[in-house]
Amino acid sequence: MQSPRIGQHGYAASKKVLPVKLTQLKRKLNHIGRDNTMSQVRTILTEGDPRLRAASQPVEEITSDIAMVISELHATLADFKARNGFGRAIAAPQIGEPLRIVAVQLGGRPFTLINPLIVWRSEEMQPVWDDCMSMPSHIANVRRHASISLSYQNERGKTCHWNHLAASLAELIQHEVDHLDGVLMVDRIERREDLQPIARHTELIAPQHSEHRIKLEHIASASSRINPTFLATPQYRSPTLDAALGVAMTLKVETLNPLRNFKGRGADHFVSHHVQQEKPAPLVCASAGNWGLALAHACKQHGLPLSVFVAENANPLKIAGIRALGAEVMFAGEDFDQAKQAAAHFAQQHGGLFVEDGRQAEITEGAGTIGVEMLTQGDAFDTLLVPLGNGALINGVGRWFKASSPATRVIGICPQGADATWQSWKRGTLVINDRVDTMADGVAVRAPIIEALEDMRDIVDDIWLVDEASIENGMRLGLEHLGLLLEPAGALGLAAAYARRDQWSKNAHIATILTGANPPPILTDSLLAAFTTS
Repeated sequence: MQSPRIGQHGYAASKKVLPVKLTQLKRKLNHIGRDNTMSQVRTILTEGDPRLRAASQPVEEITSDIAMVISELHATLADFKARNGFGRAIAAPQIGEPLRIVAVQLGGRPFTLINPLIVWRSEEMQPVWDDCMSMPSHIANVRRHASISLSYQNERGKTCHWNHLAASLAELIQHEVDHLDGVLMVDRIERREDLQPIARHTELIAPQHSEHRIKLEHIASASSRINPTFLATPQYRSPTLDAALGVAMTLKVETLNPLRNFKGRGADHFVSHHVQQEKPAPLVCASAGNWGLALAHACKQHGLPLSVFVAENANPLKIAGIRALGAEVMFAGEDFDQAKQAAAHFAQQHGGLFVEDGRQAEITEGAGTIGVEMLTQGDAFDTLLVPLGNGALINGVGRWFKASSPATRVIGICPQGADATWQSWKRGTLVINDRVDTMADGVAVRAPIIEALEDMRDIVDDIWLVDEASIENGMRLGLEHLGLLLEPAGALGLAAAYARRDQWSKNAHIATILTGANPPPILTDSLLAAFTTS
């Protein structure tokens, strides 16, 4: 390989390239680097090969030839990472294809950027140590914009917008766009000492990438631990609901299981880990109902004692269900957070382990399997609306989405009468309210969990509040269009979508998770009465 050359520093604009028809592109597609068996894994070009210095052509149509290039890009990237321990993205020119295509693998579901265009760059710059598959012997210290926004087409040809990338991802995508313009990282170094041998990779590059508490590989493997009763849940659209909302909405229905809520995934995943200890401690939790049901179900399956603390006004149907699963129920306080304080004290006094939905990583990772299933069908969602209480659901699902479909906006939905999480997220500091006032008891949080708030960084794009009338509308929509008797917290996504029905763009595709169907009897009676009357 030629010695790397010192290039001009600074951040030049992308080179202008003219689109060509796919008939022309087909003639330009070369297969240098493929072996005689047409293996999917291609040879990666290295510095000195003139093909790395040519500007790539935009893709106008996704044909079978283009699909093959995309497949081979991903296979080559996965192979390189398996052999070298690093590699998050690869550009088509690196395998000798002069196309504006980038394959990305962040640990979730692999995705592809077709015709990526940087539409905004932050004024702030950041120095970063960079590695490159096409310069396998070196790393380079370069300056990149701290954040960027991007437009691109996905593999279905849909235009997507990925806004305000975090620093580590902004650096990555700028590197790949450089490849599309015939620019290598060595062109951006300013001093000779900015070029270092690959042997210093762990020392200089690893510290730039902080480890997230919620592990993508754990989410991916969680399905093998979770009780199949809670997996492979229905996902579909309702034409009449789409018409009522004025937008295409995909529904992930997490209510058709013995618990009628989504929390069985996280509870089962956590308990299956916990019982592997030599002497697993008995478990203690506080619950508005659904978490207690889920943990009681998992503890019964694994033969583990459980004590559940509930508020004096807790849903009696949920309490009956918890008891039927063999858990001990204890009443404490006027709301969930008072019950939580009592549960934590009890666990400390009696040698139990206090388990809090949203605090233990295994719970969040179990909930994240919902996100894995939602993206399996290849749908491209513009917005995902997630009911937000303690945060396990939005952090697990959102973590997977941001590594698999980063252009999807992940929006948490909270009741106006329980807005402590919204306030904490907006202010960047913990806010504890004195009281809550909402029918959505499943997300009626006064004191957010600090760990969950930290997890939300770079996962949650926004949090919206909905009033009680909107929550009632969400429940009504669930009954009228889906035949589902949702509890208030379970209908928050529908509530938010309906409240903002005049704001959705014409071709938007949104999604939500229907999280629970255990409404208190008084709400069930009033909703059914109103439905019968109408």
